Amino acid sequence: MITKSNHKQSSPGLAKGQVWKLKNAYIQIVELGHRLLHYRMMDSLRQRGVRTQISGIDVMWGYLRSRHAELVRKM
Repeated sequence: MITKSNHKQSSPGLAKGQVWKLKNAYIQIVELGHRLLHYRMMDSLRQRGVRTQISGIDVMWGYLRSRHAELVRKM
C-alpha cells in the first residue's frame, strides 16, 4: 500500500509580540484572541504612538502570506 505524504513547511503562526516585516511597513501583534487580534502597523520599528487596530486572525494571516511578510522578532 502506497500512501502519499503531503507535508508542508510548518508556519510559525501568530503570537503576541511578534513583529512582521512587509515591503514598506512593519506589523506588530499586540493581543491575540481566539478569532481576532489587535495589531499595530508602523513605518519603522522605532515609531511610537500608533493606534491599535483589530482584524480577524485568518484575514491577517492571509494578508501576511500574500505580501510575503518575514518574521522579524519572535516573542
